[in-house]
Amino acid sequence: MAKRPKKSGHFAFRQHDSIGASDAEDDEQFLEYCFVDTGDLGHLLDCAHPFRLVVGRTGSGKTALLQTLAHHANDTIQVKPESLALAYITNSTILNYLLDMDVKLDVFFRLLWRHVFTVEILKRHFSLKDEIATRNLLSRIAHYFTKADEDRRALAYLEEWGKSFWQETEYRIKEVTTTLEEQLKAEIPGPMLDKIIKAGAGQTLTQQETQEVVRRCQTVINKVQIRALSGIIDLINDVTGSGQRRYYVLIDRLDEDWIEDRFRYHLIRALIETVRDFRRVQCAKIIVAVRYDLLERVFRFTRDAGFQEEKYESLFLHVSWTREQLTEVVDRRLRHLLRDRYTKGHVDSRDILPRQIGGQDSMSYMLARTFFRPRDLIQFFNLSITEAAPKAKLSAQVIRAAEGEYSRKRLRSLADEWFGDYPNLFRFMAFLKGRPASFPVSELGGPPCEDFCLDEVIRGFDKKDQLSALTEAVANGDLAADVFVLSLVKVLYKVGLVGLRQPDSQGVIWTTGQRRSVSQAEISLQTAVIVHPTFWRTLGIRPSLSR
Repeated sequence: MAKRPKKSGHFAFRQHDSIGASDAEDDEQFLEYCFVDTGDLGHLLDCAHPFRLVVGRTGSGKTALLQTLAHHANDTIQVKPESLALAYITNSTILNYLLDMDVKLDVFFRLLWRHVFTVEILKRHFSLKDEIATRNLLSRIAHYFTKADEDRRALAYLEEWGKSFWQETEYRIKEVTTTLEEQLKAEIPGPMLDKIIKAGAGQTLTQQETQEVVRRCQTVINKVQIRALSGIIDLINDVTGSGQRRYYVLIDRLDEDWIEDRFRYHLIRALIETVRDFRRVQCAKIIVAVRYDLLERVFRFTRDAGFQEEKYESLFLHVSWTREQLTEVVDRRLRHLLRDRYTKGHVDSRDILPRQIGGQDSMSYMLARTFFRPRDLIQFFNLSITEAAPKAKLSAQVIRAAEGEYSRKRLRSLADEWFGDYPNLFRFMAFLKGRPASFPVSELGGPPCEDFCLDEVIRGFDKKDQLSALTEAVANGDLAADVFVLSLVKVLYKVGLVGLRQPDSQGVIWTTGQRRSVSQAEISLQTAVIVHPTFWRTLGIRPSLSR
């Protein structure tokens, strides 16, 4: 067996050293030992606390928070969207048709989520692993029911679906969906159903037939056993008792490609509603991680009459960080990296950073080039460590050299983060190249803007979005360049590429702070645009010429 190398009184960074992975799922080596609790973990572990939706931008630490909770709690249930077979829904001819006809499937989607969570909690509590154990459960809990209508509906639900509780979630999703399809088909007259199924062959319904199908199907969906499941939620409280066991159902990675977007937004909206419903369950807590941009799209595409976003606010745990907390993230990871190499006390960022960079405190310099997220700072340090090896310190020259690659990577990541809303964003970022770090909006307009729009239209857009439509309008002479730049600046602010300062104000507002959006009326040609320092290097920004 090889001897473990002795610790020394000095150290040097080695090739391939790092203070952890940027993505929490790949960061097991560091996350378990270096997690910094900002106070959020205790709120999530408290089932009585309303926080259930962990929201933040990509890289803010949402996944790390959920993984740490899973490490601390005894009973956690991971529900992975990609493993739920929800894609089975998108293959349903009848459900696709109804969605095209604007039939509200929300009740059904909420049924699916309630079904999944109810079954997962009961499975875990009673250790259901086969059909025999499930049958025993149904007989054991029958005495909890009274003759009240709600209890009878709950019992009917258990009798209908209970036999498959022990099956994998994928099986149960297909089972519930298939049952609804059969109910819908039974309600649609045969000739109309044939036309729907053969729609791909060119057969279409008349307007009168369409209205009849929509009316019949909406009635079926509205009769879904959502009320029965309301009784089931109360049942969970009864059968699990008031013991100390607490169940945490964790859902992450909703931003990934686990189902077609038009279904995904409705399913996430139904998930949020179901999370609110399950607040009544005392022994369990459903915790969902979701990005700000995805949450905004969900509310935008599923908004209906009477929608009030503020009614969800009490559920939101907004992930945010202070300078001190982010410094502690780096310090803990440095100590973990060097734990077997160094004997003379703890190493932290002050030991390896230069005192100043360009007249600014080194840590302040690096933090100013982040969105105050752990992922940004970890990536910046990792690139700097790679540049420094085999030395022991990160000189100002080393950090500036690493900054170029870091800036390029962050710009590309920003475009990827917002691809769902602005698939052509990367091309519009180039509009800022070579500019001062601060300048009035008016400098973006005029003939150069018109030339830019014409060149982009000639290049063509693979995917159309808000920005491409505005660009085409300018190129066609249907929109003034000044109007275009006001809309463009609003988008660049929203994604975090720039900050804004009004003529009568000294302060700069950033979307990475408390103001995630601004209205069009808040931006004028005199508003100052401040390019975020993260992107100065890759965009060739000239801070010395700012005005």
